[in-house]
Amino acid sequence: MSLIPYRKGNLWGYADANKNIAIKPEYEEANLFYEGFAVVKKGGKYGYVNKEGKVVIPIKYFSAKPFRVGFYGSDTKPNPKDKAPVVQKTVLFAGASLQASGYEICIDTKGAQLAKCPAISENSIPEVNKPDTVILVSNYSTIQKSDLFDKIVGDYKIIAGADETYYIATRNNNYGVFNNKFEVIVPFEYSLIEKINIGPMVYLKVEKAGLKGIFFGTGSPYLAVDNTKIQLVKAANGKSYFIYTKDGQSGLKDTKYQNVVETIYSDIVYDPAGGFILTAPGTYKGFAFLDEGVLLPRFAEVKPLKGGQYVMVKTLEGKWGYVNNKLVEFFEE
Repeated sequence: MSLIPYRKGNLWGYADANKNIAIKPEYEEANLFYEGFAVVKKGGKYGYVNKEGKVVIPIKYFSAKPFRVGFYGSDTKPNPKDKAPVVQKTVLFAGASLQASGYEICIDTKGAQLAKCPAISENSIPEVNKPDTVILVSNYSTIQKSDLFDKIVGDYKIIAGADETYYIATRNNNYGVFNNKFEVIVPFEYSLIEKINIGPMVYLKVEKAGLKGIFFGTGSPYLAVDNTKIQLVKAANGKSYFIYTKDGQSGLKDTKYQNVVETIYSDIVYDPAGGFILTAPGTYKGFAFLDEGVLLPRFAEVKPLKGGQYVMVKTLEGKWGYVNNKLVEFFEE
């Protein structure tokens, strides 16, 4: 993102991170740079510019896609006795259409049509919200059923290697927690208790009469049991957050008691690109960047870019623009 698409009125160009114009706004569209090339639109057709602003592939296409790396396999079959790996030739290419029908060809960085389209290797998407593996730490069979509980459904230790073990159990169809001294630390009055591992810490998600809360593993409260919704998010920056909803309003808290955004939004959704889309009453959209500022809701749409440092925003007038995590706007009316 050394150059960011910059809109001035209805025309697009490019600016650096300090909002200095690098390529004059003169295009109907200006897309992100990939592999040193960006797709631009002028006169209803598409072409490509480089970072010096020069049109390097003519503006003549009905549609054009970003450049990416592809590869061709070896043209000759290797000798079965040869242990050398198969040689693959990599190539930069883009899909583009010279026809209004949308029939697409593949072109190289000079605009020449390739004899065939290269193969591509899709990157796998990291499972940023994949739950931690639950590891049992004791043998339930050594603990005899008593008046204290009917069934043990889970256990945990607050600190790895600690002597004290905590047991999640049921009694009369209610959930509670007791320790290995048979002391009840969470009363048996909840419809559900689930263990949550966040780094070295253990939290408990509890539910009672349709409302949800979060306790520490020791049984002390973290989020009161008065929320209609609680969602744990393990974000791209390695940190964890709780999205919670109370009385129809949502807020965001990290695992250090800090409010990331106040409980004033009608909805908060984590985007895998990195950050939280905020929806205010009236459907206006904003964005909370990870470890950075909060873009207050005043846009019709917000689309985060991969990496979480920029978002595309659509104004209430229907025009798009870019905003970075320092809340710098790369557009002007």
